[in-house]
Amino acid sequence: MTFTYDVDHVDGATVVRPEGRLDLSTYVPLRDGLLKCAVTGPSAVVVLLGDGFEFATPALMSVFSTVWTRVAEWPGVRIMLVGESDPHRAALAGGGAGRFVPHYPTLADALGAVEQPAQPQRDEALLPDTPVGALIARQFVRETCERWDLGDRIEDAVLVATELVENALEHTSSAPSLRLELRGGRLVVAVRDGGATPPKPPPPAGRGLLPGGRGMRMVESVSRVWGHSPWPGGGKVVWAVLGR
Repeated sequence: MTFTYDVDHVDGATVVRPEGRLDLSTYVPLRDGLLKCAVTGPSAVVVLLGDGFEFATPALMSVFSTVWTRVAEWPGVRIMLVGESDPHRAALAGGGAGRFVPHYPTLADALGAVEQPAQPQRDEALLPDTPVGALIARQFVRETCERWDLGDRIEDAVLVATELVENALEHTSSAPSLRLELRGGRLVVAVRDGGATPPKPPPPAGRGLLPGGRGMRMVESVSRVWGHSPWPGGGKVVWAVLGR
């Protein structure tokens, strides 16, 4: 059975309907597909589990709690499930993903439970794929944070943007895109590039600073959380969340 998923957009939410069998071979494609949907910043990602979707074992339903965990800190984005058939409602009610991920009997119920957030402030800059891109990024962050009255976060935001942009320029041949987004008091700094290789995580505390890890340790030190996700159409986005 071919595994696919349809994507629609309803009232600011992304609605995903998977079709096929969830097993070990389709777990990762579904996980990454849902993360792609979440990273574009909808108010919610609502997954419809209907007659066309089946799972090899209930344990594989953990894919939804895995995605929920990955995007839990992303401001304003929720992961929600709709069990459209009795087997899926029973699986969600029995625990597993249903213990963590909000689930509803109908799409209307799920959409009704989505809190419509205040319109986020958002600005984006396409940077050149030359060393001057980092300089432009710093100027863009300073001007944008000043315009949004975020003076107390300027230096941290500049540090994060500089590191993420320089990483993109050093390790990919693409022109990076820098996005700033303010939602509910949290500032997201996100850099998209055409490379598929994720950034190196910082080394564990007490083991010294390995090559390539120092910058991401600084990013980690000033951020609530940081992460990376594949980008629809190729490449990736690396992001960090600053603020409360």
